[in-house]
Amino acid sequence: WLLLVPDDPAARSVAAQVEEALGAHGARVTRLGLPAGADRAAVAQALDGAGVPAGVLALSGLLDGTHPGHDAVPSALAATLAVVQALGDVDWPAPLWVLTRGAVAAEPADPVTAPEQAMVWGLGATARQEHPERWGGVIDLPPDLATRALTRLVAVVSGATGEDEVAIRASAALTRRLVPAPLEERTGSWKPTGTVLVTGGTGVLGGHVARHLAALGAPHLLLTGRRGQDAPGARELVDELTALGARVTVAACDLGDRTALAELLASVPAEDPLTAVVHTAAAVDDALLTSLTAEQLQRSLRVKARAARHLDELTRHLPLGAFVLFSSFAGVTADAGQGGYAPGNAYLDALALRRRALGLPASRIRVTVPPVG
Repeated sequence: WLLLVPDDPAARSVAAQVEEALGAHGARVTRLGLPAGADRAAVAQALDGAGVPAGVLALSGLLDGTHPGHDAVPSALAATLAVVQALGDVDWPAPLWVLTRGAVAAEPADPVTAPEQAMVWGLGATARQEHPERWGGVIDLPPDLATRALTRLVAVVSGATGEDEVAIRASAALTRRLVPAPLEERTGSWKPTGTVLVTGGTGVLGGHVARHLAALGAPHLLLTGRRGQDAPGARELVDELTALGARVTVAACDLGDRTALAELLASVPAEDPLTAVVHTAAAVDDALLTSLTAEQLQRSLRVKARAARHLDELTRHLPLGAFVLFSSFAGVTADAGQGGYAPGNAYLDALALRRRALGLPASRIRVTVPPVG
């Protein structure tokens, strides 16, 4: 077995425990260190000459921080993509397993603590489709790597469970399943007040949301889009929403720019304070994993994931009645070619769970078609 360990204190700490557990169950383990920020070529060079192992366990998903040249791309995602690509470059058939920690909520009282690492799960959903011959899976670790947890980890990577998306917890090794949600009885209807911010509000999906909010009686709609009032159909949409009784402001704003977004939020009139956020904005710049670049990830994640993070951080002090994130099933069941789109959607799902664990409002609505706004 080959253990890929980034130059990171947290990763090195976990590596020692994982290496010992694998060895205790009969595996011969070679630990290979990866330099900080190692790209595809550097990882492939490190792999060259190592000999084809029975399996590869990468701790790249445990990294904190962002890519040095692309601030919307988490280091965990960039490093994991580099490992996936490098394994293809050296043409190894060995299954790749990637570790995260705090990326998913597997139990009711199980908070998401590292939503950025959830992007690795989104990338894995794509890798499963594109490279089933060399994709093992992704495993989320518990805070405490006790002996029983390590034994479960070894069982999963050995293939004994037949699962490729696993959260190891104190109670068990838990796997993801998609099941019908129970039909909940409605106890009342929500009525928007004050200002409701709709990102991507001049796009197709954002326009539908804005019409619905206006029909519900929203006094003021703040619609953002990359082109503001110059977006196709923006003026007609404003006329339609105004006819429904809403006051409408259309603003051009780079949601990936935290300062610009903060200035936009500061412009919300005091007589109509911000009471709800609906995030529909998205950008798609996809490719197969063999050719996907950090630049493409930056373009996709800046609009969807980084913007969502800024919205979360800049509104936490406000008594919002709703914080709604539109994501896609691609974050869970991605198709081939969605390596740039799936991670951002997985992040939105994790962010919603993170907010709810903190007692903040959050809802996520999954759509089946990539929204463009």
